[in-house]
Amino acid sequence: MKNKYFPYAVGLLLFAVAFIAGMLTYKDYGITWDELDQRLIGNLTYDYVTTGKKDLLTYIYRFYGTGFELPLAMFERWFHLTEIRDIYYMRHLVTHSLFLLSALSLYILSFRLTRSVVIASLCFLMLLFAPRIYAHSFFNTKDIPFLCMFLITMSFSQLAFSRNKAGLYLALGMLAGYTTSIRVMGIMLFGFIGLFMLLDLWAEKKRSGDLRKQYINIGLYGLGFCVALYVAWPYLWRNPIGNFIESYQVMSHYDWDASVLIGGAYEHTTELPWTYFPTWFVITTPLLWTLTGAAGLVLIVADFVKKPRLFLANGRERNYLLFLLCFLIPVLAVIKLNAVIYDDWRHLYFVYPSFVLAGMYFINKVFVNKYKYAVAGLGALQLALAGMFMVKNHPFQQVYFSDLVNHEEEYLRENYELDYWGASFKEGLQYLATHDSSSNIKIACNYEDPVQHNIIMLNPADRKRFEFVKTVDKADYFITNFRGHKEDYPSKNVAYNIMVLNSSIMRIYKIKNTTATNQQ
Repeated sequence: MKNKYFPYAVGLLLFAVAFIAGMLTYKDYGITWDELDQRLIGNLTYDYVTTGKKDLLTYIYRFYGTGFELPLAMFERWFHLTEIRDIYYMRHLVTHSLFLLSALSLYILSFRLTRSVVIASLCFLMLLFAPRIYAHSFFNTKDIPFLCMFLITMSFSQLAFSRNKAGLYLALGMLAGYTTSIRVMGIMLFGFIGLFMLLDLWAEKKRSGDLRKQYINIGLYGLGFCVALYVAWPYLWRNPIGNFIESYQVMSHYDWDASVLIGGAYEHTTELPWTYFPTWFVITTPLLWTLTGAAGLVLIVADFVKKPRLFLANGRERNYLLFLLCFLIPVLAVIKLNAVIYDDWRHLYFVYPSFVLAGMYFINKVFVNKYKYAVAGLGALQLALAGMFMVKNHPFQQVYFSDLVNHEEEYLRENYELDYWGASFKEGLQYLATHDSSSNIKIACNYEDPVQHNIIMLNPADRKRFEFVKTVDKADYFITNFRGHKEDYPSKNVAYNIMVLNSSIMRIYKIKNTTATNQQ
């Protein structure tokens, strides 16, 4: 008889290996465009909580949930971090650690549903070996924490429904509330789980008529949600209902007046074709993960049509119905409402674990028959291909594209957004600091904010050497990530160039005769 703890030991081993890899590499990633604003939201919230300062209440981004940013601000103070680079190292490490914990919860959920260590391990790795999401798990404190808590809440819901204990429903409500405090879209997951609880109420009414336990469970679930949401989101404290509704309305109709590059054309964010998300999702997800997830979605729908009662009753199959809803409903809502999304599909990263779990449903169906070894072999091949890309292009996994899109020279740069958040500027600046011995290095850039942010990641002595100038003719170097300008710049004097999949994601042009040597 196998040790009952063995499957969980495997999950912990996967977590430990991934954590060690993260510890060895987390300092390699640059700062992205929005990180300073995200830190400011957390600091304003911390000041509001601890001193009563009301700057948060008038801040332009006050509608953003602070469920994750507030703890980061607390860590910053508890650990007495004053060196700015150390602060962002801490933020990257904490964000990545939460991501790995959510991957562990995915492993546990997968094992509980399939009783297969192999399938559970594959699900864990399908999340980690999604290159874009993996890179974002270090520097994206907006979308990744929401993905993590969405996944952890889904995983815990399986435990709560299977054991049907009042305390578990209270904890489940608190998890759903905390998830919503990170991003208001979490209210949707709260609603899906609540719908299943109402189905159980109806089923119990038909079975015994004694609904006391059901009412208690529902009440505790709602109470836990409200308490956690209120505590974790201080912006709601003065006017919980009004401010929540206001935040929901603002975030669900967010207006970002700009254009994004897709398919070689710049499209305005308010006029994106309905194919925007499906296109980005398919071309930036490893091919086998895409095929298994899509097959799983189709299979869940087909089986639900055949046996709807099986999927609506409180049992294993209903978990797959939850995964289906958590993937399809947000995607269809974005398409139907023509919601503004941009920067690839990062706003919908939270649907990816549900897609993986749908793929698990398909894999479990074929894994138990004669195709077991074929499934294992294909999975290993996809892991190897994704892993080789991630190692070769570290730390720029956020620019991953599958083989469904052309990888010819500069094709990706000319047709799609690449390093839109500017994380690669860190390496460019480090190159200049190392190869140019000048005491004053004048740089111009296409967008100044992300370049300024990444100067933070240099050592203090090198930070002082850089000076920003407004015009190229006064600069020693011009640095660009090609955002909003897919074409080459007139100069052919390239000092440094970072390429991923044969396309340039960051380039430094030498403008004046300096000491840095050319390198591509």
